[in-house]
Amino acid sequence: MKNRKIERLRSLLNQNELGGIVLSNSDNVFYTSGYNNVMDGWQLPEPMSAVFVPADSTKPIVLCIPEASLIGIIVSEREGHPIHYDKISTFDLLNFCQTARAHDAYMQLSEDISSRLKEISTDIIGECQNNLVLSLEQVIDTYSSQKPILFDDMRIAYRLSQKIDFNFEDGFELVIEARSVKTPEEIDLFRESGKKADRVMAHTVKQLGVGAKWCNIEKSVAHFMIDEGIDPLPTSPMLFGGSYDLAFRPDLFRTHFDSPFQEGQIAILETQGRYKNIWLDINRTAYIGPPPKEYIEQHEIVKKCFLDVVNKLKPGNNSSEICAQAKEEISCSLDAPEKLLMIVHSIGHVPLESPKIFPSTGLDSALEGFEIKENMILSFDCLYFGSKLGPSHMENVFVISKNNSSSIYQYPLDLIEVQ
Repeated sequence: MKNRKIERLRSLLNQNELGGIVLSNSDNVFYTSGYNNVMDGWQLPEPMSAVFVPADSTKPIVLCIPEASLIGIIVSEREGHPIHYDKISTFDLLNFCQTARAHDAYMQLSEDISSRLKEISTDIIGECQNNLVLSLEQVIDTYSSQKPILFDDMRIAYRLSQKIDFNFEDGFELVIEARSVKTPEEIDLFRESGKKADRVMAHTVKQLGVGAKWCNIEKSVAHFMIDEGIDPLPTSPMLFGGSYDLAFRPDLFRTHFDSPFQEGQIAILETQGRYKNIWLDINRTAYIGPPPKEYIEQHEIVKKCFLDVVNKLKPGNNSSEICAQAKEEISCSLDAPEKLLMIVHSIGHVPLESPKIFPSTGLDSALEGFEIKENMILSFDCLYFGSKLGPSHMENVFVISKNNSSSIYQYPLDLIEVQ
């Protein structure tokens, strides 16, 4: 089967007359190769792996990993997640690999594992190096061309430039551009994750009620996520959550850990976590007890703004312009129209990434927006922060097709009324 991700990446490299790209950000390594080190979840300041993708398709894609992680390739294959590479360059990770190499008279690998390890070893180039930078040095020495090489981490490029003479440039924008358009396999996986998110939201709503404590709700949601094969957001499965007390607080609407819900409170439900390396990002609003007519009307206005933008999530449109149009035409009915935040803010794998020039999280980026393209996966937030009646929030993730878009989440946008 063709690796469409590599084909797209190489096409962009050749269009820009580049020699290749070195990716060491864990999301980018996973994107190109499927390799995911268990330590990536620790959010370490230094990369634990890298991939070199040459623009020339006759040259090999080289995966740089700790020598002790070779067995991880087999583990991943057995779990149905093969690692894609042509060659491997190994390095020592602290003294872990040294310990792994130590003789153990009692260890006996099964015949199939032993055989597969021998096969993998034939793909290894050179000797095991002392660190990742030296591992990449032997890769570039062996397979680079005279054309510039891109890096998604300029620390790596700088260290290498102190050892060998080559031309390098920042590759952050190019890899984001490549990742922003999804393959059919990726889209299928996103749709699968959407079904998981719907189940999580349904479970979350069942936990709400007068007297329920937010801490207990969070624990229940986290447990449910884990049972569903989802890794919850590290600090909490609920990014936004809890009751609103008429002020936008830095802790993002968190209810105090021992405060039970009371009738008349509003709960913002934004469940987040990772399912097969894809972020779940669904947001709904719940009202504890019977909501007043005015609040129901407000929520419907926000929903109308949301749906207006969704109808314009089409290839060729600008992400910022379609939000501005909805605000201008519909939000004037709200108590504080300027407190309505609408933004298309992600291309699918983490909450805040955008196919814009770095830094892409500033005001200019939000105002300028970006061109929507077919096969993008986009998150759209519609968040009203008005204080008179309280907030109304909703968010979905969308697959962009040739003429329109479709949400990967099916949980209703209507106000959730908790009796």
